[in-house]
Amino acid sequence: MRRFAIFALSALALAAPAAALAFGDAPGDGTLVIKNGSAPRGVAVVTLTIDGTAIGHVSTGSPDQMDKVVIYDPNNTNDIGASATNGASLTKTSASDPTTGATTTRLVGNDFRFRAAGGVYKIWIYGSGANLFAVGTGKVTLQGLPDGGASDGKYSIDGGDWHSLPATPSDLLQIASNG
Repeated sequence: MRRFAIFALSALALAAPAAALAFGDAPGDGTLVIKNGSAPRGVAVVTLTIDGTAIGHVSTGSPDQMDKVVIYDPNNTNDIGASATNGASLTKTSASDPTTGATTTRLVGNDFRFRAAGGVYKIWIYGSGANLFAVGTGKVTLQGLPDGGASDGKYSIDGGDWHSLPATPSDLLQIASNG
């Protein structure tokens, strides 16, 4: 019995690092984090194309203003979810393009969470109070408020320093780690 216990513990010690690697990020994956992002009405705070997963929350903090998230799913991964928080409103509509078969999902509300997981997506986030965490590879354009003195949020890419959202649309920024 003692030999079995020693063998089992040894096997477990070798299996744990392998399991951790299997569930970790894929090589080359990077991250994007947005905190409390805001842009003018009708302008996307975030325009993200990603092969990976994005999880976010949008809240104007006001029930009379609506935020919008549009998620384009060209491969029909269909792993898109959303839920209203604190009894807020949320409307979810999806439509398929008859030519390509791709699905576009629109989420409109005043305080909601969303996710697009494990696929290739293009995501537009309009409104204020936008928080986003994305992991994978891709590209993003960011925009804050044009008034430099306004608190329009901040972002970090691949674990780098925090930056204020730009007053005009950013250049296309790459999301991918160097490791």
